Amino acid sequence: MMVPAKIKNIDLAAQIDPGELEWFRMITPITGAFAGQIARKDYRGKRLAYWGHITRQNTVLMMDALKQAGAEIVLGACNVDSTDDIAAAYAVSKGISVYGWQGMTPSDYKENLAIVRRFEADYLCDMGGELCLAYLDKDPPVKGALEATMSGLHLLRKVQLPFPVFDWNSIPLKDLHNRYHVGDTVWPAFSQLTGMGLYGRRVLVAGCGPVGKGIAERARSLGGLVLVADLDPVRLLEAHHLGCESVSLEEGLSRCQIIVTATGTEGVLKEEHLRMVKPGAILFNAGHSNREIDIEWLYQQPHSRLKVHIERFELGSTYLFLLAQGSLLNLAGGAGPFGIDQFDHYTAVMLKGIAWMFEGIPENIQPGLQRYPKALEREIAEISIRVQSEW
Repeated sequence: MMVPAKIKNIDLAAQIDPGELEWFRMITPITGAFAGQIARKDYRGKRLAYWGHITRQNTVLMMDALKQAGAEIVLGACNVDSTDDIAAAYAVSKGISVYGWQGMTPSDYKENLAIVRRFEADYLCDMGGELCLAYLDKDPPVKGALEATMSGLHLLRKVQLPFPVFDWNSIPLKDLHNRYHVGDTVWPAFSQLTGMGLYGRRVLVAGCGPVGKGIAERARSLGGLVLVADLDPVRLLEAHHLGCESVSLEEGLSRCQIIVTATGTEGVLKEEHLRMVKPGAILFNAGHSNREIDIEWLYQQPHSRLKVHIERFELGSTYLFLLAQGSLLNLAGGAGPFGIDQFDHYTAVMLKGIAWMFEGIPENIQPGLQRYPKALEREIAEISIRVQSEW
């Protein structure tokens, strides 16, 4: 009997075969090692709600292992466009309830969050903070949660949390992922989707945190002429050291052919900014939220679909092309996934953190934002070094 779910098509599960699963295990050996250990645990009675990207690299090995250990799991998609419908169907076929599909409407998204909240979870794995906010009223409170994004931290810092939320966005392993792996996966997706390279093209990166730095560095190595806009002068100075030109947001928008948002903050590009773009600019987002760009206003303007994930918008005296509806391109562009192996640390941090919470959060840990346990991070890094040396 199939578990309750709202996905695109359960028949898509057949597209993942045992050989592909074996390949996933081979190219993600850290997650695979932890998954093997956890599948042999007894996690009956543990109830987990997950609000994140539903992709092959995030869910197939990770959630399958937790389910084999007896945990009850509900998955919801944290982004309207990043769901891999094949991965969602596979999870449902393994008895995991999933609520999400690629191309959801905002109302679908809100409805799915409400459905996931009705599950009486004791533990949360969140990307974006919305799941934690939805569970603030649970009595008794959930026992613990993980949060993966700067967008989520911005939200959670505004409320009083009745349970501990372990921040793994701020740990060095996540910083490495953001800086090196996101940039490595964004530009292949861009080229696959657009048919374009970067050589000789001006690229504006809005936001020079770890994600922005990685995107800028990789764009330079691919021949792009990279400009960076950020509110922090220290980050702009670092951009100079990376060989990039620092500019105001307004100047960058007027000069650049390719514009990338990577701030982790909503509302970065508003109407007044979008009207400044160089005619024919290509705009996309690489941050967690699909609201870094004012999508609501943009979609009220005359627009047309050129091909899957590329739309043209007429903005009076200028026009632009938007990729992937403003969702993060490396996961939502329909051109990947690229670099599944580069998500190995990422999924290992989540899987190890969930198992650690299931085993019993120490009683001295207080409610509120807390650092992800350093011992777990070190263990993941040590295994990574060993695995890479043995390859």
